[in-house]
Amino acid sequence: MSQSAVNEPTSRKVIVVGGGIAGLSAAFYLQQEGKAKNAALSITLVDANPKLGGKILTEKIDGFTIEGGPDCFISQKPWAAELAHQLGIQDDLIGTNDHQRKTFVLNNGKLTPLPDGVMLIVPTRIMPFVLSPLITWPGKIRMGLDWFIPRRPGRDDETVGDFVRRRLGSEALDKIAEPLLSGIHVSDPEKQSLLATFPRFRSIEEKHGSLIRGMLAERKAAKARKSAGARRVSLFQSFKQGVGRLTEAVETALTDCRLIKDTRVVSIARGGEWGYQIDLSSGETLTADAVVLATPAYVAAELLAPVSLDIARMLNAFEYVSTATISLGFRKQDIQKPFMGFGFVNPSTEKRRISACTWTSFKFDHRAPDDHILLRCFVGGPGKEEMVELDDESLIKIARAELADILDLTAEPVLTRIYRWRKANPQYNLGHLDNVRQTFEACAKELPGIYLTGSTYEGVGIPDCVRQGQQVAEKVMGFLNETKEESYL
Repeated sequence: MSQSAVNEPTSRKVIVVGGGIAGLSAAFYLQQEGKAKNAALSITLVDANPKLGGKILTEKIDGFTIEGGPDCFISQKPWAAELAHQLGIQDDLIGTNDHQRKTFVLNNGKLTPLPDGVMLIVPTRIMPFVLSPLITWPGKIRMGLDWFIPRRPGRDDETVGDFVRRRLGSEALDKIAEPLLSGIHVSDPEKQSLLATFPRFRSIEEKHGSLIRGMLAERKAAKARKSAGARRVSLFQSFKQGVGRLTEAVETALTDCRLIKDTRVVSIARGGEWGYQIDLSSGETLTADAVVLATPAYVAAELLAPVSLDIARMLNAFEYVSTATISLGFRKQDIQKPFMGFGFVNPSTEKRRISACTWTSFKFDHRAPDDHILLRCFVGGPGKEEMVELDDESLIKIARAELADILDLTAEPVLTRIYRWRKANPQYNLGHLDNVRQTFEACAKELPGIYLTGSTYEGVGIPDCVRQGQQVAEKVMGFLNETKEESYL
C-alpha cells in the first residue's frame, strides 16, 4: 500500500457555524453534494441558540401564526421555492391575497393608497397616478421627467437616495421610495448602495434609458406571459404554517449532519496545514478541514481575530442596526372601523414612532382565527434604535397609540408578542460590494478553508441566503477536492 493511500483521510470534516437559513442551506447542500459525489464527508452544524432558524422565527399562539422575523420571500428570486421543492414541501407554499392588495402611505397624517400600477417605486398607469393625492402636481411632473432624463454613463455605484432623486425627484424619494424600500433593507437611502441592494434599477436604466419605459416594458412582457398561459405566481410567497416551515424542513432533512444547538463556538485556531480546531462552550473541541461562518460579521470577526487581525478588522467594518416587531391580535367584533389591505408605511418626514404596520391576516391566510385579525408594527432602524430597548409595556403602549391615531383602532388586543433583533440588520452602505469582494479575497488568501456566508454579504432576503448557502457548499466541495489532490503529491 502506498504512503499516500495510508495518509488519505477517511472522512473530510466541515463545520458550519450558525443555524439561520444561510447556515442551514449550506449544510443541506453540502449533504446533497456529498451524496451525489459519494464523498466521505462529515458535516457538523453548531448554533448558539436552542432553536435553529436564526431570524426566521414562527410561533403558534392561541390560533395565531406569528412571525418574529421575515413573513415572506419574493418569488422573482427562485432559490427559496426551489429549496421547498427539494424538501418536498412545495404544496405548503402560499401567495398573498392579491385580490385585496392595497398598500397605504401615511401622508400628512392620513393614510393614502399607493396608486394602482406603481411597480416598486415607478408609476406604470397614468390615470391612477394623476388622480392620486399622494404626490403633489410639481412632484408628479418631476417624476414624469424620468421619461426624458438621459441614462447615467458608466457603472459607478451611487446611493439609493441619489439615484431616486436623479430619476424621479425628491418627493418620490420622500413619499414612496424611502418608506417602501427601507422596509426591505431597513437602511438609510442616503447611505444605501444602489448596486448592492437594487441593481435592477440600474439595469433598467441602462437598457431602457428610463425607469418608466422599463417598467412599462416589463408589465407588457408579464401580460404576454399570462396570455400565453404561464402560471401566475404571487410576487410574495410564504407557507401555510409560516416561514418557519422552511427551516424546520431543512433541519429534518439534515439526516447526515450532526446538529449541536444551544452551544457557542468559543474560538477557532489553526489545527494543521489544512485544518482548524474549533472549541465549543460545552468544552468539546472539534477539528475541521473547512469551516463555514454563517454568522453576523462581528461574530465572525471575534472568532477570526486570533488567526487574522486584518480580516477581523474588515469584518468589523460592516454595520448593523437593531429593530423590533410588535404583533397584536384583535377580535373582529371589537373593531369599529373595519379596514382592508396589506398595511401602511410611514415616511420619516411624518415623524411617527412606528415605521410601518403589516395587516398580517389580510396579507396571508392561515394567520389568525376566523373571528380575529393580526397586525404587526415595526420600530427601530437607522436613527431610532433606542426604541428597541424600551420595555414590553412601553412598546405595546406606543404601538396601540399609533394604531389609534392612524387607524382609529382603540380595541383592546387579545394577544401581544414582541421580538427584538439587536444588531441583526446589516447595512449595505455605499461601497458594500467592494468591501465584500476584498473581505472574501483576503479570507481565501490568508485562511484557506474558511468561508463567509449569510445576509451580511450578498443579499438579505431568504432566497438570497439560500443561494449563498448553496454557493458556499459548492466552494467548500471544490476546496476539499483540491486539498485532497494535493495530499497525494
